[in-house]
Amino acid sequence: MQTSMRVSTANRDALARIAADELGGVSLDEALRIVLFEHETQAALARLAADPGLAAGYAAEAAGLDVDTEIVE
Repeated sequence: MQTSMRVSTANRDALARIAADELGGVSLDEALRIVLFEHETQAALARLAADPGLAAGYAAEAAGLDVDTEIVE
């Protein structure tokens, strides 16, 4: 399902620059999805950092995981 929305030309152009220069030429829809995901990730990390008990629990759980941490680009 698709919809349309009004955005300023400046915002549309800024998103297009991000899509082209930083995200390998993805569509504006995909660029927006990525920007929103990054925002949500930063908000979650901020909530984690603000709660020492939650952060300690996360760190303890992460330390117990046996995960291959190779980053693929």
